[in-house]
Amino acid sequence: MLAWPFRIVRNLFTSGRTRKDREKKLSRLEQSMGYSFRNKKLLETALSHLSYVNETGGNYQDSNERLEFLGDAVLDLIVSEYLFSRFNSAREGKLTRIKSAIVSRSALAARADRFHLDEFVIFSRDSFADLKRGRKSVISNSLEAIIGAIYLDGGLSAARRFVYGKLLDSGKTELGLDSLDEAKNTLLHLTQVNFHCQPSYRIVKITGPEHAREFICEVKIKERIMGRGAGPSKKEAEKKAAVQTLEQLSEMDNIEYDNETSE
Repeated sequence: MLAWPFRIVRNLFTSGRTRKDREKKLSRLEQSMGYSFRNKKLLETALSHLSYVNETGGNYQDSNERLEFLGDAVLDLIVSEYLFSRFNSAREGKLTRIKSAIVSRSALAARADRFHLDEFVIFSRDSFADLKRGRKSVISNSLEAIIGAIYLDGGLSAARRFVYGKLLDSGKTELGLDSLDEAKNTLLHLTQVNFHCQPSYRIVKITGPEHAREFICEVKIKERIMGRGAGPSKKEAEKKAAVQTLEQLSEMDNIEYDNETSE
């Protein structure tokens, strides 16, 4: 069974649907994204995979690839601006590591899932088998294309509001990481890319009565304790520890992991 529900249709916008149906569907996506396009064509283009454009004999510029290119640059600027302000003492290398996790394919795909973006992308029927294997790429690229479309439609301020609200949770949570999987996946990405290892989690202490337990978790990277977290459950403690480790890595100036040997 497929784990994702891309619609196997030749054309979301013209396959027997009335214009009213089309506009209603796009309006639902706009509502979930929190942005209403003045130029609806930009949104349609952002959702049009190149395979569909080729299948229907369209022009390359009708696909979302150019918008993806633009959106990638806009996203990079906005996230860099956010991290520059958030961590005012971190060096360039640490900011780059945090940014790479936030804008990674997996992270963007997870954010796109919040408004079911994969239900709106259109593509060639013949490409379905290939695209299902590259789900994260398809929807993360489509999300970047939407960011590019918002930038063209409403300017940098509109794109900034979208990214800040939908990808960074308005800065209200630690690095926008509001789930265990997001926090741990982000830390895993950073450690694999930069330190060539995986973080290890260990519950080191349990306190409190049975009805009000508090779990304390430690995170180690190459046998060095990098973060601790406490919570009413093991999962919450692990999340807090992962987030603290990410914060710690972003602020540290001298990390010599590459010269160490993991146990």
